[in-house]
This record gives sequence, C-alpha cells and structure tokens, in this order.
Amino acid sequence: MTVLIAGGDSFTYGSELPSQEHAWANIIAQRKGWNMCNTARPAASNSSIRRNVMNAVNKYKDLDLFVAVMWSFPNRYEFRFAYDTGHVDSPWYSINPWTYNEQNFEDHFHNKDDAVLQAQQANRANAEATGISDFAKSYVENVAQTEYWELYTSWCEIVMLQNYLDNHDIAYAFLCVDNSLFECNSGMDTTLSTLRQSIHWFAHDEGMYTWAKRTQQPFYTTHPQESAHVEWINMLYDRIV
Repeated sequence: MTVLIAGGDSFTYGSELPSQEHAWANIIAQRKGWNMCNTARPAASNSSIRRNVMNAVNKYKDLDLFVAVMWSFPNRYEFRFAYDTGHVDSPWYSINPWTYNEQNFEDHFHNKDDAVLQAQQANRANAEATGISDFAKSYVENVAQTEYWELYTSWCEIVMLQNYLDNHDIAYAFLCVDNSLFECNSGMDTTLSTLRQSIHWFAHDEGMYTWAKRTQQPFYTTHPQESAHVEWINMLYDRIV
C-alpha cells in the first residue's frame, strides 16, 4: 500500500482543527486509501520541512511512496543549536518574526483565543530565556533584513527536496501556504533567477492561507477551519494526485 508522506507547518499538521484527520494532506490519504505519515510541525521553517520529509522518505524507502508538501512562509529559519532549546525537536529550532519581535500577537488573529495567545507568549518567553530571541533578532538584522535571503534559503530547500525525490523516482506534489514564497519585490539577480528556474512545478500558484483569506473561508484564530481544508482539496485533488 502507498504511504503518503506529508510535509509542512501548522497548516499541514492540523493546528486548531478538531483532529489531524481534518488536515488537507490527511484528507488526500483518506480518499486514496493510503497510509499516512504526517511529518509537519507547527511553526516549521522550510528547512525543517525539507529535513523531516527527507528523513521520512529514507525511513520508508522500501515502500511505495507519494510526497505532498505545503511549503511555509519564507521568513522562517531553522538552526541546530549547541544546547537544549526546550523545543520538541531540540536541538533543532525554527525561528520566525514572532520569536523576537515585540509586536502584538493578536494583531494577526482572525478570532480571539486566550489559549492560543498564551501558547504564543509561552513560546516567546522560552526563546527569551534560552537566548534564542536575541540570536534571532541579530540574525534578521544582519542577514535576513530583506526578502532576498528569505527567498534564497527557501528556494534552495525546495530544489534540494525536488532533486532528492526525482533521484529516488518518488512522485510528489508541492503547494505553499502563502504567496510570499514567490514574491520578490526588489527584483531577482542571477542567483535567484537560476534557483527559480530550477523549481519544476507547483500544483497551485496561490497559497492556501492567501486563498482562504481571499475567498473568506471560516477561520479559527490563525488557521482555516476544516471546511476550508475540504474545499481546498476538492479544488486541487486531481492536480495533486
């Protein structure tokens, strides 16, 4: 039987849904009658997504595999720290703008939820206590100040996984969470152009989060509800599988 290996962040993990079975990738596995291996992690960077999918493919390499990946926001970065980060994947840790910014979490909420707010505050407190917040701030200020580095690092991860799957003759479909994964407002130089031309194919040119907002899908706090996952797959099922 085919195993569907899914990669992504909270949108693929199923954050805020009643159960992971309602997430878009799990819906595909159910409809196809495939076994499921969901490697997604909330707040995962594209580096983390690529790493977890490759590890799963290597683990199940003797089985019939299909890979479906929803790439995350490009302004996330994963590092392997030299100490316990207090994170579920320690010493690996994905940082994002919320790791260090003093912005109000609730400005990004579609609906207020005290439990979600407290969880975000706890994550930031942990980052501050372990020194990750200071590191993240310095990294962004000195390296990732513009979308150039965001796109460069994300596209490298996409090309790496794409080539890995092609080399192992494994069928796959790529999607994205947000349109910012391919938006380059400052223009592309030779390096970015070469990478972009090396990315073969995405099942859809609009991110799920972008689509859900545009079509006014129902949201929980920061994620579309289960009906949006169903509509998303109904729209793209044939293109994905």
